[in-house]
Amino acid sequence: MPAVACSGIANQKGCPMQSHPFTPRAFIEKAACLWLLCLFSGWNASAQGTAQSDIPLYGFFEGTLEHGRNYPDPYRDVTLHVRYTRPDGTQLSFWGFHDGGRTWRFRAHADQPGAWRYEAEMSDGSLRTKGEFRVSKNTTLPGMITVHRPNPVWFGFAGGKPFLVRGLHVGDRFFAANWPDAERQRFLDWVQENGYNFLSIASHFLNRDEEGRGRGWETPKLWPLDADEYRKMERILNDLAERRIVAWGFAGFFGQKSNYPRAPADQELYIRYTLARLAPMWHVLWNVAGPEPNLGEGLRWMSDEEVTRLGRLIASLDPWKHPISVHNRTGDDPFRDSDWTTYGVLQGPKTPDLATLSRGLLESHHPAKPLLAQETLWSRNTYHLRSLKRDYTDKEIRQNAWVIQMSAAGLVFADNDGNSSTGFTGTLNPADAHPTRHAILRRIWDFMESIPFGELRPAQESVSTGYALASGTSLLAYLPEGGSVRLRGAWESKAPRASQALWINARNPSEKRPAKPDASGAFAAPDQEDWLLWLKQ
Repeated sequence: MPAVACSGIANQKGCPMQSHPFTPRAFIEKAACLWLLCLFSGWNASAQGTAQSDIPLYGFFEGTLEHGRNYPDPYRDVTLHVRYTRPDGTQLSFWGFHDGGRTWRFRAHADQPGAWRYEAEMSDGSLRTKGEFRVSKNTTLPGMITVHRPNPVWFGFAGGKPFLVRGLHVGDRFFAANWPDAERQRFLDWVQENGYNFLSIASHFLNRDEEGRGRGWETPKLWPLDADEYRKMERILNDLAERRIVAWGFAGFFGQKSNYPRAPADQELYIRYTLARLAPMWHVLWNVAGPEPNLGEGLRWMSDEEVTRLGRLIASLDPWKHPISVHNRTGDDPFRDSDWTTYGVLQGPKTPDLATLSRGLLESHHPAKPLLAQETLWSRNTYHLRSLKRDYTDKEIRQNAWVIQMSAAGLVFADNDGNSSTGFTGTLNPADAHPTRHAILRRIWDFMESIPFGELRPAQESVSTGYALASGTSLLAYLPEGGSVRLRGAWESKAPRASQALWINARNPSEKRPAKPDASGAFAAPDQEDWLLWLKQ
């Protein structure tokens, strides 16, 4: 619901005070006197909204002000302070942003239904306004992406549902103005048709200025601050929101080989402006820096202390507390237990050895934070090929993906032909995709969403072999090579009393067979292929 106000020196939108050939002179003189009165008294009329239906719950409100005062640098010289009063009476302080010319805007995430009030004021006292808007409880939006409160090893939405990451990494052209929008729309149609709901985007906030990656792609240049460039990015982000796709910046706020601000004051200005525009959106989560600011072998480009300082700053300035982390190097997560991270990001282990993969994921999975398995299963990627000395087989893609799910990690897949900006991930042309591999992941994710996955946690202690997730009433075990499994702990006594006991074909989860323990209490898979054992009390 756009808001407009008459300041001492700004016209009221829709009612401009300008001379017209047929306007009586006396009327013009009276209007001028009123304008001067506003100017010297510092009084501002209450904001007025254009006719618009209620904002849906979990959408965002946007107010617009036209302000006639000119500033040499409107991004630095003045701040638009805004105080919101929610329907329950709690207050929220945030700030607006300059959006070019005489236009200023302010946004708020609509996280409560009912009547909201706001008061906005320029830091130099040149403009003050107030108004209200309504948020409808009727919504099709899932809520802000967050940590799933009932079971924080998973991501979730503020509306209460857990979020199963169905992630795809996309290369540097995604936001580029010199990539035809028709091709972008064709790619996004393919993304939805193949069940993806999360995009890891290479040159997102800033361009990765490196040959073969971001160089040559006209991605939005957010630094130095430029409202026009932000609007280019927002147009595409708004399309992702309409498609219910979550966006994650692969390189974060401060990208490797990108033109990010170095001075602390500039860094805070850049963070504040970016948050003013993006923090009210439900479908974005934060990455401080990447990829791999903590690279070893003399390649480190940002210290852990700097990452921590910036991470804490972003977290402290975001009133809606989007999940925040950093894009780590290959290996364990050095920020796993940090006070400012609310989810983890891993690169690896890059291996077909399922025990090594499971151990690496679980060791870095904080019990109260979700985990993003970012560069952990990337087909035909240079660094995975280097580790394996070959590409993954389809069977290994499937087995690794199942183990990642058994680790309660969010999988981000890539379809490469070299580095992270090559192959289908680089061209974003559906003709370059390897459909069998995407189909493998789709079947796994579809099955996971057919069960109450958000209630489950990694439970290796509950099985004698294989990999498992469990809750107090359900257990899902994955046996990559069939065989027999014995249940342990509480599930040893629960299993015989299960109301539902099924073997599920891990290659085709639509195939299900009854499961029954033998005389010794062991469950034997139907054959030596990979199977899932599902038990429900």
